[in-house]
Amino acid sequence: MVCIVVCAWVAVPACAGGPVHLATHDQAPYGTYQQDKTFDGIAVRVVRCVFKRLQRPLEIDVYPWERAQLLAQKGEVDGFFPATLKPERLAWAQASVVIADQKWIWYLPAGSKLDPLSPEFKATAKVGAHFGSNRLKMLEAEKFNVVLRPQTDALLLQAFLAGRADAILGGDQAIGEAMKNLNINPKAFKMVVAQDSPLHAYFGNKFLQTDPEFMDRFNAQVPACR
Repeated sequence: MVCIVVCAWVAVPACAGGPVHLATHDQAPYGTYQQDKTFDGIAVRVVRCVFKRLQRPLEIDVYPWERAQLLAQKGEVDGFFPATLKPERLAWAQASVVIADQKWIWYLPAGSKLDPLSPEFKATAKVGAHFGSNRLKMLEAEKFNVVLRPQTDALLLQAFLAGRADAILGGDQAIGEAMKNLNINPKAFKMVVAQDSPLHAYFGNKFLQTDPEFMDRFNAQVPACR
């Protein structure tokens, strides 16, 4: 049986014959709480489907995104999802094949004359992104003027609409879902594609050492589950 365990601070790694513990975060449409208090979404359904086909028990633990990644890195959970490819993670984990699609989009006011792909934009524009995301880390690494780092896409949108930044960088499906939930018309924005950034499941090397063929088996089942 697949179950959802909502944890505040404690996670238990898989033991021999026990369930696999994966960390995730609350971000629609990939995984979020439904009206009936269950946790579901397009990435969650793919992962559940794969584990069902593998006949492996699974527990999905829901955390703030930064903590989900840290727990996986420390080996306190067996992996996390959904996440973009990041070379630094390969020191302690392996990434699966793509489990969900995503594009990084620059969102600007509809009438903005700014070009987010120009050198001038990078030098002068005030920008923001979701805390803990690769988007935020990229903006900071490339020395953008980051002024917004909220914990959720809804808060990111609300701060942006309040005029606290010139543009925000977000995942297309997650921002689209947040717009729908906040009753925001997408026509209020100028949208510029930054890059294609599909999402993967990561499994820690500590876990994979207990089952060296697991990743191949997981990847083989993903196409049937997407």
